[in-house]
Amino acid sequence: MPFKSKKIEQHQQEENKDDIISETTEENQQQEIKYITTNTFPDLSKKYLNAITKFLKDKNRRYFGSPGSGLYNQLIDPKYKEMGINKKLVELGAKGEELTSVVLRKWIKDKPSVILIDSIHLPLGEESDEGGLDEEEGSVNTLGDTDHLLIIGDNLIIIDSKNWKEKAGYSIGEEGQVLRSKNEFSGNRPHIAQSKYLWKKFYTGIDVNVHAYVCIANPNSFIIRDNLWWKQGWKNYKLVNQETLVYFLDKIWNEDNLKNIDYIHVDVVAKAVQGIQQPYNKYKAEFPTFYKLLNK
Repeated sequence: MPFKSKKIEQHQQEENKDDIISETTEENQQQEIKYITTNTFPDLSKKYLNAITKFLKDKNRRYFGSPGSGLYNQLIDPKYKEMGINKKLVELGAKGEELTSVVLRKWIKDKPSVILIDSIHLPLGEESDEGGLDEEEGSVNTLGDTDHLLIIGDNLIIIDSKNWKEKAGYSIGEEGQVLRSKNEFSGNRPHIAQSKYLWKKFYTGIDVNVHAYVCIANPNSFIIRDNLWWKQGWKNYKLVNQETLVYFLDKIWNEDNLKNIDYIHVDVVAKAVQGIQQPYNKYKAEFPTFYKLLNK
């Protein structure tokens, strides 16, 4: 059942909240966390870094953003009407991001060194704005969009949620594309390999390690993990559903020694928070100068 306009209106009203939208996880006393600031990025002011540190340390916040924010914006921003978006499919896609976010928030609950950020667009100019209409999802996809980001020290885990058709088997083809019941379909060539490159570029100055997953958000699909799946998983990304996403997150948490990371790199978190997609504000879009004066 499509979301009602009331939910879209409620999403639009988020513009009056803080620029950083977040939730607080339960306080975990089992691991003492260090908060490290390296002043690596000239565009991050000391005042801004201190504010992020306060959110992390004093308020114990581990979750930022709003799942599906970019897709909800496509439903209310007039510019997307001319691009041929499919409202019903966009709503389903947003629902998929919300479901994956719930899984991830549950996963980080007992991991105080892990930060989760939903709905990011990397501000890298034309390179990150490339993309177009995805007929399968009915939405406009751009290379700079990331649905979910986990930060663990200097390790990044990027996750792209796909609310693809249910009751189907998904596998990996020879060229790294996703196949449904062994067949090609629109949108079956995820941009996540390019996203890995963009994230590394975004963090120039810090040697970040990037893991990537494409997560099928509905529970009634299965993944065929054959030799091509493992080859692609080693090289670019792993194709998972929500259940196997948790399995592989647990695996790298334990086997890659991420569980022993006892610090949060504030610069890394602060840099990512800059890219959180804010709710569309029609007054800001139509009257930017006037809006800026009113909100000084």
